[in-house]
Amino acid sequence: MRVELTDRFIRGLAPPAEGRLEVWDKHTQNLVLRLTPNAVATWCVRCRTKDGKRTRPRIGSWPTMGLSEARKRARAMLVEIEAGADPVAEREAAEAERIARQGLPTVAERLAQWQAAKADRWSPTYAADVARFCAKEIAPRLGKRVLEDTQRVDWTSLVADKREQSQSSAGNLYRIASAFLGFAEAHGWVDRPLLPRKGASVLAPPVRPRERVLTDEELRSVWVGADSLPPKARAFVRLLTMTAARRTEVADIATGEVDLNAGRWSIPATRAKNRRAITLPLHPLLLAELRAVWPTHGDRAGPGWKLLGSIAGSGLRGYSKLKLRLDAASGVTDWDYHDLRRSARTGLARLGVPDQHAEAALNHISSRSALVRVYDRHPYREEAVAALSRWQAHVATLVSEQPSADVVALRVSR
Repeated sequence: MRVELTDRFIRGLAPPAEGRLEVWDKHTQNLVLRLTPNAVATWCVRCRTKDGKRTRPRIGSWPTMGLSEARKRARAMLVEIEAGADPVAEREAAEAERIARQGLPTVAERLAQWQAAKADRWSPTYAADVARFCAKEIAPRLGKRVLEDTQRVDWTSLVADKREQSQSSAGNLYRIASAFLGFAEAHGWVDRPLLPRKGASVLAPPVRPRERVLTDEELRSVWVGADSLPPKARAFVRLLTMTAARRTEVADIATGEVDLNAGRWSIPATRAKNRRAITLPLHPLLLAELRAVWPTHGDRAGPGWKLLGSIAGSGLRGYSKLKLRLDAASGVTDWDYHDLRRSARTGLARLGVPDQHAEAALNHISSRSALVRVYDRHPYREEAVAALSRWQAHVATLVSEQPSADVVALRVSR
């Protein structure tokens, strides 16, 4: 049926009992309104493509698209078809491509594969950091997207938005995302770099490194302030102060790592940040702290039994709340747990410990050049123990009633 379509005429159309009712517009060539028994009205164009194939591309629904707009769209589509376009075939091809791409790996799936592939090479601390950033920062924004379909702007804006909240977190996010995307490119998951190779200085400029070093008086105040804490929290603070170990290494100290008779704590490679095991001395003051929290459960406490958590057998957590209590008790503020590690390293230098031995005591390897690491295979285990023993003796003297001659000399040298 071909009529002079008007809005009034369309509103008066009665749906067919079955099949489709097609009304052709006399005013615009090839414009058709199709009406179903359910009163669904659709605009389309009926014509032939340039190669002679019949086609009926849909251009909209009435009344969402009015008559005037339908005529305008129909004329524009006819121009495209006469120029060689095939809207129906193009739409079908696009839909087929969309369906085909639904089966491609998403960002979330590739992130999981990357973490699984690296699990045996990362320290537990770094693995936990990666998992946290992936779950909280990357997955909510990009997790459901097909990795191949993401663009550089998706990743750069992710880092830029994080920088508005926290510059240091943005730097961590950039490094994690860059490592993931580099792995993805190397394994053929993407065919181009999705983050600039050297874009960190622009997208996530490094935060100025902390320089806080606690004075001897502050170290003593922190030690004494820990007296107000529960035994496990107190042991945590004092182990950090004397061993210069990393926060998570201390928090997850386990029975199987400690030899109370020999006064040694051996951190396995699986728990060390650089994947290198290290043995640390335990001063009698620390042994007393550990004995105070040592399990009394017999066979229940195996070698993996963690000593410092509020839940039996678990590691210590709740660092921020503990720090607030310690600040209030000690009167020392504007410091974090890692500053104790820096203070120990600085103190070793002041005590005259050679740099190589002091770095070994902190289980650092980055301070040694690649050439030295290749040729100098000496482990420096005993030197590290000796260096830390000297630091622990120094701290023990600080917290005693009478300072030693070494402590007095160090205070004078300041």
